[in-house]
Amino acid sequence: MKKLTILVSAEIEVQYDENSPEFKEALEAYNEVISDGNAVDMVSYAVAQLRVWGDHQSMIEGVGYVGLIDNPLPKKLYCGIQVSPNYDARDFEVQEEDE
Repeated sequence: MKKLTILVSAEIEVQYDENSPEFKEALEAYNEVISDGNAVDMVSYAVAQLRVWGDHQSMIEGVGYVGLIDNPLPKKLYCGIQVSPNYDARDFEVQEEDE
């Protein structure tokens, strides 16, 4: 029987302005629905959700819609967070072992 250990990693550039009305509103909603956290907590949560679900055009519960860098979303519930267009790229490192 073979055993694989797969390390999955990604580097995602994120931009946001803590003073923008969209971000302030999203942070308030995040703290009401998800956690009592700060800006970094919310941004980390949003990026983690993107990594799991993989679609920046879907609503992220407790945050809103995330835009792409240089292409923010005009949606009503835009949260003020933008990620790099290649946010869904992954690097894999595979270690194979015989048991």
